[in-house]
Amino acid sequence: MTATIQNDVLTITIEEAGAELTSIQLNADKTEYLWQAEPSFWQRHAPILFPIVGRLVDNTYYVKGMPYELPQHGFARDMTFDIAQQSDTFITYKLTSNEATLQKYPFQFELYVTYTLENNSLHVQYEVKNRTDGDMYFSIGAHPGFRCPLLANEQYTDYYLEFSSPERLETYVLQGPYIREEKLVLAERAGSLPLSQQLFKNDAIILENMNHNEITIRSHKNEKFIRVSFDGFPYVGIWSESNGAPFVCIEPWYGIADEVGEAKELHRKKGIQVLGKDENFTCQYTITIG
Repeated sequence: MTATIQNDVLTITIEEAGAELTSIQLNADKTEYLWQAEPSFWQRHAPILFPIVGRLVDNTYYVKGMPYELPQHGFARDMTFDIAQQSDTFITYKLTSNEATLQKYPFQFELYVTYTLENNSLHVQYEVKNRTDGDMYFSIGAHPGFRCPLLANEQYTDYYLEFSSPERLETYVLQGPYIREEKLVLAERAGSLPLSQQLFKNDAIILENMNHNEITIRSHKNEKFIRVSFDGFPYVGIWSESNGAPFVCIEPWYGIADEVGEAKELHRKKGIQVLGKDENFTCQYTITIG
């Protein structure tokens, strides 16, 4: 089932499958900003990553010595959410743990995802509630993909990423789907980063603790832009396929893939979040377009 919210500037659609954002359109000219999941490249739009981000070693983790298995990025993106609340300009989805999730992830939880429109911005809020009698360990992240180029007669290389202030661009190095301890410096001090397929030859760029958590996709040939703001998120992934795919993902994360090595206890996983009994965790990122 598809839901739509809109205001004077934007129209947004979301699917109950994964509570996944599937369209961001500018009302004035009907420009579509979100990647439209062409199966020859990448079959998703903007999946929600929960209760892990990235891949586990051997798809396995442990809780109190007991092994469990989870696929890359967890299970939320492949589950059906319920609509908890809706108006013209916002909608909240809810996912609750059940017998099937407890077999893979031994924690009782409620996950709420709220999409709210404000002028030319879309706010996306995640709220995790621990319903377990004890601590709960999790990661959560976003994976929105954006069309690039946005307009006909443009090239991918006409676009670049703009940072709100110069950043030291230092990415984790991936070994297959896992991270290594060392990092690779892409630039000592950069206010922007040109986009090219070559940029993703070794998979995603993964930045940690940016000075200012905001990245804008811009073109040298038009004034349109996509800005992703993600205050508080410790990691951000920047990714596209390296095979000519016309999109780029800006992915704020509270978590990261496993390090190269052996499967481990979930509470020891890098980037993991901890919630006590009946505690809540809330985070928000914002997509602004023009």
